[in-house]
Amino acid sequence: MGAAISQPRGRSKQARRGVSKSGIIVVVLLITSVAAAALWRLRDSLAASQVENLLTHRAEVGLFTHDVTERGEVESSSNVEVRCEVQSQNFDGVAIIEIVPEGSIVKKGAFLVKLDDAKLQTDLATQRIALNSSEATVAQAQNDLEAFRFARQEYDLGTYKQEEETLESAVFVAEENFRRAQEYLRYSEKLAARGYVTDIQLEADRFAVEKNRKELDVAKTKLEVLRVYTREKTLKKHDADIKTAEAKLTSELAKHRIELDKLAVIEQQIANCRISAPEAGQVVYANDRDGWRGDDDSGIRAGTKVRERQVIIRLPDPQKMQVEAKISEARIDMVKAGMPVKIQMDALPGVSLQGEVEKVDPYPTQENWFNSNIKEYATYIKILDPPAGLRPGMTAKVAIRVETTPDVLMVPVQAVIEREGKHYCMLSRGRQGLEPREVLIGSTNDKFLVIRDGLSANDAVLMNPRVHLSKVELPKSSLAEPEKVAAQAGENQAGTPAERPET
Repeated sequence: MGAAISQPRGRSKQARRGVSKSGIIVVVLLITSVAAAALWRLRDSLAASQVENLLTHRAEVGLFTHDVTERGEVESSSNVEVRCEVQSQNFDGVAIIEIVPEGSIVKKGAFLVKLDDAKLQTDLATQRIALNSSEATVAQAQNDLEAFRFARQEYDLGTYKQEEETLESAVFVAEENFRRAQEYLRYSEKLAARGYVTDIQLEADRFAVEKNRKELDVAKTKLEVLRVYTREKTLKKHDADIKTAEAKLTSELAKHRIELDKLAVIEQQIANCRISAPEAGQVVYANDRDGWRGDDDSGIRAGTKVRERQVIIRLPDPQKMQVEAKISEARIDMVKAGMPVKIQMDALPGVSLQGEVEKVDPYPTQENWFNSNIKEYATYIKILDPPAGLRPGMTAKVAIRVETTPDVLMVPVQAVIEREGKHYCMLSRGRQGLEPREVLIGSTNDKFLVIRDGLSANDAVLMNPRVHLSKVELPKSSLAEPEKVAAQAGENQAGTPAERPET
């Protein structure tokens, strides 16, 4: 009995030991299941937390605008420039003695500037003395010319006639003496034939005839020399004297005209030293604003020296104001004449003015001496309704509206990344994770970028896609060519410059 009783007890211990092991396994499995479920719940919670913590923005359809903003300076589009018209006596120029205060309102013809004319007054006195000497020389030359002309007439009509008549009278007397000598010789020859006249007397009569013949020949020769040679020689000498006097008179008259011109120039220069307003307006000094030279050297004021043709004062028309802005060459192609502009003045806070692009210079300015590689183009913006108190020289901020496109899909510029010439956005799909999406981009401004294709309205795109780029694989291109999309969409308005900026 004892043996029979002890055997079942032994089996009972083994059975209990087996049951104990099975319970431990069940407990372990239960604990494992609970832990796995907790881990799954923790992972889902973390995933949900990560999805909730992603910085996203939903693509939206709206009005896209692009403004080119720059700073500029107010000026008048109708400036009357008052320049120094006094010729510079030296390199420094002429000094300003008196000038009206800047900002003064002047009427047409009012006094503006008085320049130093002391040296010009000295030059004027010296020139008047030189002019008087020139007048005396001209008078002397005119008298000499008249004297030579009278001398020629005196000889031709007086002296020559007297000499000719004297010689003609001598010829007449010589002819008469010769005729009488011949008659006396013939009479002596008749007497000698009868013996009443000696041979010596007859020879004397023959000598008298020959002597009178010689005297007649001499008288005729003198008359011929007077008529043929002396008269011509004397007239030519008088003509030469006249021509010499005429040339001298012409020269002296030319010198006199030069002296007169010099006097007129000096008198005009003295008159130019007093400058009056050619038109009514507000006085603005033409000071250099580029900062290249110091104010002590270039500032317009009493005592400053100005050069010939240098602008001293500008008289702007307050009803025709504009802003001159410098646009960089990277954005100048977007700016066209006629584009609307919003203008804000530093001196008029809270006031917004309307403007319009009037002109864009075709060539860059040359004012940036420190960096010649920077190219800027002067752009002139007309202020449509200038308010009272607007003055030249004020600083303005302009926003040129270069593009306006309604009903386009837009995302922030930081939501788009570029890889190998293609553009991508990162979409948030909740628990499904992130989805990279290729997009075609259009115009952009400082904040938003137009999406031509690849997204839909309300798609949630990551604002920091580069941070999560390593977690996804970028898809292969499946979009149409950008040109075809642009042609189909017609995203840019007529005359609006299309832009593909970098992101």
